[in-house]
Amino acid sequence: MSFMRTKGLILATVLLSGCSVAQEQEGFNFASAPLGEVDFGSYVAGRFAHQTGDPRAADYLLRAADQDPGNSMILSRAFITLLTDGRFDQAAVVARRLYARDSDNSLATLFLALDSLKSGRYKQAQSYIDSLRTGGFEMLVAPIAAAWIHAALGQRDAALIALRPLDQMAALKPFAAAHRAYLLDYLKQDDAARAAYLAALEGTQMASLQPVVSYAAFLQGRGEGDKAVSVIDEYLKAFTDNAFLLKARDQLREGKTPDRLTATPAGAVSLVMFRAAGELDRDDAHRPAIVYARLASFLSPDMDDAHLRLANMLVEAELTDLALKELNKINKKASVYENAQLQAAWIHHQAGDLEKAVDLLQTYLAMRPESAQAWATLGDIYRSNEKFEPAVAAYTKAIHLNTNDPDVAPWFLYFTRGIGYERTDQFDKAEADFLKSLELNPDQAQVLNYLGYSWIDRGMNLEQGTEMIEKAVAQRPNDGFIIDSLGWAYYLRGDYKQAVRHLERAVILEPSDPTLNDHLGDAYWKVGRRTEARFQWNHALASDPEADQRALIEKKLQIGLELAQKEHEKDVAAAQTDNAGTVAMTSPSLGPKTSDQQRP
Repeated sequence: MSFMRTKGLILATVLLSGCSVAQEQEGFNFASAPLGEVDFGSYVAGRFAHQTGDPRAADYLLRAADQDPGNSMILSRAFITLLTDGRFDQAAVVARRLYARDSDNSLATLFLALDSLKSGRYKQAQSYIDSLRTGGFEMLVAPIAAAWIHAALGQRDAALIALRPLDQMAALKPFAAAHRAYLLDYLKQDDAARAAYLAALEGTQMASLQPVVSYAAFLQGRGEGDKAVSVIDEYLKAFTDNAFLLKARDQLREGKTPDRLTATPAGAVSLVMFRAAGELDRDDAHRPAIVYARLASFLSPDMDDAHLRLANMLVEAELTDLALKELNKINKKASVYENAQLQAAWIHHQAGDLEKAVDLLQTYLAMRPESAQAWATLGDIYRSNEKFEPAVAAYTKAIHLNTNDPDVAPWFLYFTRGIGYERTDQFDKAEADFLKSLELNPDQAQVLNYLGYSWIDRGMNLEQGTEMIEKAVAQRPNDGFIIDSLGWAYYLRGDYKQAVRHLERAVILEPSDPTLNDHLGDAYWKVGRRTEARFQWNHALASDPEADQRALIEKKLQIGLELAQKEHEKDVAAAQTDNAGTVAMTSPSLGPKTSDQQRP
């Protein structure tokens, strides 16, 4: 029993081939209309607005379409934008216009079929499905939608026949097996449904775990509750801690029928559409994936998991306002509500709204103060904004709460709290946390790099620190930031030739980082390559360094490395007269730079 992971790429390729949305994303051919007939300004504004997530995108495109009513390409793009935005009522109006103009528009036809299916207008839905071109995504959804429409009309044999095309392709066969069982269950064909469920479960690969839960629900509905629980337990051996299976088992133990969308035609079709959207998204076809995920949520608006995954797709496509709207639809009692709140907070953080991000998390934590993941996320957001004291407090809460939370890695909590301590001049505590992190995850490159660098930067444990960084480099030989740490370690130990060798490679890997270029400039200066040193410092200045780093680099260009460092140390000492700080040994540093300090 396994998922179709190995066939995922094949499935995505099949779905994307001939995909009407993917083709629509490729561009727009103005040759289809004479110049002057297209409202060029509205069209360009609409395209730009759509790409940037501006909610006015569809309105711009509709305005352009009104200016040129014969141009189906503009109207089609407006339709796709309306679907992306989740504006289904307006999308239905535009879909009817497109279908009346061109019944070969597969996406408009599909949407009208789904709209009819959802509304219970099965005869009309059947008419639309029968006229649907079957290429790309429609190769999967058309047979399944047709089968469920027949089932809704009580046409058992026609429903089963409609699924047969899926049996002709290995990547689609598991979908046929699963939906054959769902259909027979829906039609109350108990003996046939039982046999179909067993056939789907005994297949070498399944499209998802949905057949397991649907079969358990089937058994529970026939008075076989104990057997239903044992079916779930058997699959939990292979899929330990799977939230979907655990929830189903809890419901069965309470005498309830597990939640499942396969009990209705609209729900069953929404599942396969959302699965296909996920495959497209994994194949980096983000915009088509969003459209099909929207269609899935249109059919099943209460599917909280789908709202969360759709929000993630929207974030990937940089449509963050739409993502936030999607997250707000998730029920507070849903198992994914916490993930939704954390995602929303992170979106606000990335948009530069620290206050909103923190408020959101604190509101959530007031409701669920036992959430280690929420405290850890709060710490991450504070740390990313260099608010290290509250970050330490949040990480401490997470550490005390985190026992068996699979979403929070203990080693990372100690590592990030250690960063907070190090940045607030509490190195004894930082060192203890870094060592604890390594105790939990001995070969973690980020921690090896950070602790090794921190020791060397303070003149401590020079040999051991260098060995740690070398171990980190061995694990991540193409990480420019870790290689920079190794080069800087040799620099601080006075081995300037070795420093140059490693720092040159670091800059090759991360050519636009100001700190790495600054370090290489210092090393060049020490080995007498003054012209190259000045070149690297100038390159560092062009790479937008922090203000204090910029000031020191400019001094180095004016008076040379040694004099600039002496003046800098005097300036720092004067500035820290009223503070308990330490003077940097060399260039100003906020610890080693790393390519990833986000939670795994």
